[in-house]
Amino acid sequence: MRKRISWVVLGGLLVLAGRVVLGADAATTAEEALKKAQLDGKYRMLLHQIKVEKDAETNPQLKDLGRQTRTEYAGHTDLSPGYWVYNAPYWYVWRDKTSVQRPKRDWGPEQATGEPDTQMAGDIVTAWASASQDGQKEWLMLEYDEFVNPTAVLVYETYNPGALYRVTVFKPDGEEVEVWAGTDPTATDAGMGVSEVPIKINFKTNRVKIYIDSPSVPGWNEIDAVGLRDKNKKMHWAIAAEGSTTYAPPYPDGDVPAPPKTVAQLNEERMDRLEREVRELKEAIEELKKALKKNK
Repeated sequence: MRKRISWVVLGGLLVLAGRVVLGADAATTAEEALKKAQLDGKYRMLLHQIKVEKDAETNPQLKDLGRQTRTEYAGHTDLSPGYWVYNAPYWYVWRDKTSVQRPKRDWGPEQATGEPDTQMAGDIVTAWASASQDGQKEWLMLEYDEFVNPTAVLVYETYNPGALYRVTVFKPDGEEVEVWAGTDPTATDAGMGVSEVPIKINFKTNRVKIYIDSPSVPGWNEIDAVGLRDKNKKMHWAIAAEGSTTYAPPYPDGDVPAPPKTVAQLNEERMDRLEREVRELKEAIEELKKALKKNK
């Protein structure tokens, strides 16, 4: 009887081990497929990964379709313009060609790549800012050079902090997984701070998405960098980033990098922004005066 039970237990362990190995193999295969779809580093910043199995019939090999502007395909909607690569069963939609070097725009999402470089709190061009101060909830998606199994996500907030409420990561097969949701570790009156979010996942990732509840914390909630810390305490910094919106002007379509702005253009944009802030402040004061009169 004991021998029979032992064999049953052993069989169960072998099945469990097999599932673990198969799961690891599947993750590795998906990771390799994604890397292959980059075409030896030709593309980066993955915007969409959509599963269209039937396209394998017409695209049995790796297919580089080039830049597409379609917004819908095979039942998938809200697609962004990008470079389409098919590696069955997925279409990978990349934002950038790595051969095209674009300058960093003031307050663009690319300002959140690399190590932190905003040294003080304030409305500073070296951090990402959304298009509006409090118009809607925002998000920032970041891509890293290698797949890692992070133990923590560190968000460097440099202006009006405290709006972080959700963090997700992406599996190599494109599935978005929530790893944290709650109250921002950095207080709203801190000026600036680093929100460290411990996470625990059983797969590797190279994309992280942070969510900002902008309406709940007045003003632009600016992000300077987002780091991943692995189990060896090594920090990994993003190589590309995409935001829900940005205060920065758009890059021109195609592969031609935007020309650098003149000092006059930068000063004019800055003045426009300050004038708008003053106008919004005056409107808020008027609303407050009206509310006080009603309460008398």
